[in-house]
Amino acid sequence: MGLLERIFGKRKKETKEQVVYQNSGNENISTNDRSSFQTHKRGFVSTNKMEIDNNALSALRQRYIAFDVETTGLSPYNDRIIEIGAVLFENGIPVKRYGTLVNAMVNIPSTASAINHITNQMIKNAPTEKEVYADLIDFLGDALQEKTAICAHNAKFDMDFLSQTLMRLGYNAKINYVDTLSLSRKLIKGLINYKQDTVAIHFGLHNANAHRAETDAEICGSIFGKLLEIMEKDQEKNRVAMERSKPSEEEMEVCAVIHNIISSRNGNTDLLGFYKNSSGYVDVYYLYSIIKFKFAKKGKYIIVAKDLKGIEKYTKEPCTMSEGGSDFVRLFFNSPLDLEILGDYIFDAYKAVQKSADEYLEYNRSYLPEYKNGAIMNNALSTTDVKNILLSIRSKDYQNQNVIVKTEAVIDRADIEIYPVNNRVPISEIMNLNNWDKGFDKGYPFWEQGEKYRKSGKFEEAIDLYDKARFYGYCAPVLFESYAMAFHKLKDYDNEIDILDEGIEREGKQGTNISRMITRRNNAIKMLLKQREKERKSKEKEEKARLEENSESGNRKSTQKRVGRPVLQLDDDKNIIERYETIAEAVRKTGIDSKSIRDAAKGVQKHAGGFVWRYADEYETE
Repeated sequence: MGLLERIFGKRKKETKEQVVYQNSGNENISTNDRSSFQTHKRGFVSTNKMEIDNNALSALRQRYIAFDVETTGLSPYNDRIIEIGAVLFENGIPVKRYGTLVNAMVNIPSTASAINHITNQMIKNAPTEKEVYADLIDFLGDALQEKTAICAHNAKFDMDFLSQTLMRLGYNAKINYVDTLSLSRKLIKGLINYKQDTVAIHFGLHNANAHRAETDAEICGSIFGKLLEIMEKDQEKNRVAMERSKPSEEEMEVCAVIHNIISSRNGNTDLLGFYKNSSGYVDVYYLYSIIKFKFAKKGKYIIVAKDLKGIEKYTKEPCTMSEGGSDFVRLFFNSPLDLEILGDYIFDAYKAVQKSADEYLEYNRSYLPEYKNGAIMNNALSTTDVKNILLSIRSKDYQNQNVIVKTEAVIDRADIEIYPVNNRVPISEIMNLNNWDKGFDKGYPFWEQGEKYRKSGKFEEAIDLYDKARFYGYCAPVLFESYAMAFHKLKDYDNEIDILDEGIEREGKQGTNISRMITRRNNAIKMLLKQREKERKSKEKEEKARLEENSESGNRKSTQKRVGRPVLQLDDDKNIIERYETIAEAVRKTGIDSKSIRDAAKGVQKHAGGFVWRYADEYETE
C-alpha cells in the first residue's frame, strides 16, 4: 500500500469509527460508541401555529406548556440545543418544571456563550441528547399529539430546533404551538419593542435569570397567561358586541326578504350577513355594506338612491349626511315584502359589492376566517331560516304606518350672505393647481397631521395645517370635509359654508360625488341662521335690560335725593353716640363697612365696628 493510500485509508477508517469534538479547554473528546451514531430511521414531526378561537381559549386557560431553548447558533439544521426549559401551567399556575443543560457533543461558539452564558465547560458533564430527549418526551406527554399546546416567544425558532432534533433522533410528533411574540404585537399596543423582557416588564414580571431556558420558559408562560386574560376580556366584549349587533326578530324579517332577493337571482349568499350598529341601522353585508335600513320611531325605512324609478308613491324624506347625503332618500315601508319592488336595485348593489369583495379576497384570503367568525356572519341566515321567515311574513297582517315627514323649507345658497374671515390664499395662488399627483405628494402630509389635531380637539391648529395642504395643491373631498368639521366645532358657520362652496365647485368639475358636501353645507346654513337669530334675540334682550337698568337707576337716584333714612350709632346700653343722616355718611365718618352697619341696623347682627346701630325712625318707637 502506498503512502497516500495508507494516509487516506487511515483517515477513512477514522471517519467511520471515531468522531473528535473540541471543547473550550482544547481537550479532545472522542467516542468509539457506535450507538451514538444515527443508525435509526429519521422521525417525522409536524408543527402547527394555532389560531386561538373561543374553544381553544377555554382549553388553553386550563393547560399549556411554556417552552424555551438555548442553542449554539441560529440554524436548526447545523446548530444544536444546549439547554432546554419547559414549564407546565394549569389554570395559569406553573405546576411542573423540566430544565437541563444538554451535552450535544458540539463546540459552543463564544458568540453564543456571550448571549446565554453557557460554556463548553458547563455542558461537559451534562446529560447527552439521548438521555435528555427521553426525559423530555415524558414531560411533554400529549403535547406531542396536539392535545396540550406549547407556547414560546418567537416560537418558530424554538419549534424548528425542537422538531429537527426530535426527527434526527427518530421521534415522531404533531405539535400545536402558540407564539407569544406575535400575540403580544396583536394585543398590546405602544411598546418600544416586543422582546420577551420588554413584554414581561409591561406585565410587571421579573426574570432574575434571563436567557436561561427554564426561567425564560416560566416567564414566557406567565406572559401567555396575561395575554389569555386580555383575550378573555376581548372575547366578552365581542360577545356583548355580537349580542348588540343582532337584529331584532322583526328586523330579521327584512333581512330574510333581502337575502331571498339575492339568492333567487342566483347570487352567492355564502358571505351574506347582517349587522345592527349602535345607532339602530341594520346593514346588509357581503364583506362590504350593500344597503341599510332602520326601524325608527317615526317608521321603518330603507336608504335608496334619490333618482330611483318606481318609488314615486312611497313616502320619502331626505337623508342625513351619515346616510349618504343629498343623493339618497329614506323610503318608508310597512311590510318587509314591500321591498320586493326594490329587487333589481338591491341585486345591482349586491353585484357591485360582490365584485369588490372578490377582488379584495383574491389578494387577502387571510381576512376570510376573521370575517366568517365575526359579528356580521354571526347574524347570517341559512336557506332554511329564510324559507321559514318568509312563510311567517306571508301569514302576518302588517299595520300601515302613519309617517309624518317633516318638510323643511329648502334655503337656497344664493339667498344667504356670509362673512368669512380666514387666511386662505386665493385659488389662483395655489401651488400645483393643475398637477394633482404633485399636489397630493406635497399637501397630503399636512392634511394627515391636521386630522390628528382635529381629532384631539385642536381645531384652529388643524385648520392652519389644512390651509398648508390646500396651498401645496392637495385637493380631495376629505380635505373640504375636514375643514368643515373643524369650522363646525368652532361654530364658525360662515367659514364652513365658504370652504364647502369651494369644495363643491372644484370637486364637482372633476365629476366627484359631492352629495356629502352639499348636505354638510345645507346643515351649516341652517346652523348659521339659527346662530344669527339667537344673536339677534340676545341683543334685543341686552338692549331691553340696559334700558330697564337705566330707568331703575334713575328712579333710585331720584328716591335717594328725596328720601334719606337717618341711622344712629349707639353703645351697648343704647345710648346715642352719633346720628348720621344716611348710612353712606356713617361709612365716610366711621370707616365701618356699609353692609355691616345695615345688617346691624336691621338686627341681622348685634354690632358693626363694635357699636350698636339702629335706624332713627325705629329707635324712636322702641
